[in-house]
This record gives sequence, structure tokens and C-alpha cells, in this order.
Amino acid sequence: MFSLVRTGPKLIVFGSNNVCDLSNLLRDNFNGVVMGLDQALEISQEDSTIIFITDPDKKIAHLSDVKSIVLVPQRSDFLFSSILNFKAYSYIQDSHIAPGTIIMRVLGDTQKIIESIRQTYDGKVMSIYECLDKGISNQSILSFTENPINKNLTLKDFKKEHILIDLPPHILHKRLVIQALRFLNEGLVDKEWYDLQIKIYDRYSKYKLHYERLSIILDNLELGLILGESWTKDYPRFLMSVLVYQVRLFTLLNPIEIKKLLLGMEYLEDGTRICDLDLIYKGKKVDWVETLDHSTKGLTRQEVGLKYREEIYNKLSNEYIEKIKKYDQEIIKMRD
Repeated sequence: MFSLVRTGPKLIVFGSNNVCDLSNLLRDNFNGVVMGLDQALEISQEDSTIIFITDPDKKIAHLSDVKSIVLVPQRSDFLFSSILNFKAYSYIQDSHIAPGTIIMRVLGDTQKIIESIRQTYDGKVMSIYECLDKGISNQSILSFTENPINKNLTLKDFKKEHILIDLPPHILHKRLVIQALRFLNEGLVDKEWYDLQIKIYDRYSKYKLHYERLSIILDNLELGLILGESWTKDYPRFLMSVLVYQVRLFTLLNPIEIKKLLLGMEYLEDGTRICDLDLIYKGKKVDWVETLDHSTKGLTRQEVGLKYREEIYNKLSNEYIEKIKKYDQEIIKMRD
């Protein structure tokens, strides 16, 4: 799936008379790590909580008020429950929620997209530090990146412009999920969406396994939107029909790039070809020779496929590689 919006780490402010003791408690009992702001923003994940510890009674906490920052690898609701059960609240005099964080993927004319969102929500464009310093609870910090957002992101992955929006994060997130594609299209003035059909052929009829295997790649690399799947007939020879499984893909990638991916997914590491993945664009089949360039000229179909397979695997996390290997084993086992 082509993800466009997700939430970021939760930000919480604790007021404490025992800043050092509270920091140590979070470190020793909740797997917390005491670190600077940049490092916390750099390595935090969607299910992390960044805790800013200040002196008590700071109704509006600024960055200059922060005495310690602790990154805890837990969701905020689970963290609060753990603090209560551990009776660690004796170290906390007061608590409030900092602005929520939301991450949005943008492509094309990113400045046009950012300005359109700013106008729509009457937000203020600032640096991430200004947003953190001026933002309060029931506000949201919207950050932008051109990278896939289903993976961990670092500070350098984000645009320097962030928007502070006067809406609670759960409301803003819900609205952006609906509106994200519209905002994205505003920035894609010179880019074209491609409507493609992928046809899966397998003489052993293990179409479900091939589809799941392909879906892992499309989802993990965020290559587009799967708009549907269906059975259809194809006619490889005159008066001969075969049943094939068809996937409809809506993508910003050129069909040649998608064909390279499909070619790589036809082969196992040892060169065994386990399926046929045809790509249809505007009713015409994209042939594998159309993928050839100076780096693949003169190679056989198998050699080209193995080269593209290696490129695909280099982009995947170990978790997803292991998932694909399990499907590969299932497919091969069915043929014994």
C-alpha cells in the first residue's frame, strides 16, 4: 500500500522535583534512554514516547525549561499504565501532553503541497524546534518527507518546513487520511499516475502464494496502490485459454521500473523461475527487453532477472526478506 500519512512518536511533559531520580527510574525500569533532543527525534519510532522533564508547574513548557529528555520504546498509553502499576507517580508532580506529531509523504512540488495544507488548516510554518517550543496540547506538528513512511525516518529525511496546526492529532490525522491524495495530486503537476495490470501465471496454480509474495514487495517499497484483483483469461496461443490472476496497480513509477521488479520476482536465488509476471500498460504487454540498459545489455533473461532480484532485496528489511523466503519455500515444496 502507498502510505501517505501516519502518526509520529508521542510527546509528554513531566514536571518533577526530582529530575535526576525520575530520569534514572525511567532508564532503569522502562528501558528509557536519556539523550539530547536531536538524538531523540532521530531514532524515535511511531510507537515510541519522548518524555520532556521540567520543574513542576510549567503550564506551558518551552524547550529552555527542559531539564532532561528520555526516549522510552513504549506507546504512551502503555507507559502510563506501567507507571501507575510501578507506583512511579511519586516522582511526578504534574503531567501534560505536548503537541501530537504526524508525518505525511509528499512528492513533486512539495512547497505547493505544504502551502496548500497551511492555508487549509490556517497553520504556521516553522522549524521542528520552533514547533516543539511553541506548540501546546491539542495542537499538532505536521512533518513532511519524500521517503516511504512505513520505515524508520531520521531528521535528514524530513523537509525543513513543519506546520504547527491548531487541531488535536487524532482529528487532524483522520482528516488527512481522507485528504492526503488530493494534496499529493496538487504537487504532481508534471507527474503521471500509471494504471497497470500485473498478470500472474503459474502452471502449478499457486496464485495465492505468488500474490502474497508480490504484495510484500509492493507494500514494503510503497510502489503504489493496489486497486483490485481478479481472475481473468489469457490466450497465449490461438484457441488456447489459460486462467490467470490479475492485479491492478496504480503507481507513479514508470512501467519499465515496475517491469524490472516483476522480472526480479520471477526468480529464486538459484535462478529457478517460479512464475511468469506479465505487465500490461494501455492494453500492451511490456516486454522484458525494454528494461535493458548499458548495465544489462547482452545478459540473458535469467541473468537480468537475478540482477533485479538482488536490487530488490537490497531495499528490503531482513523481516520482509524472511517472509518472502517462507513463501518461496512453500512454492517449491508444492512442486516436489
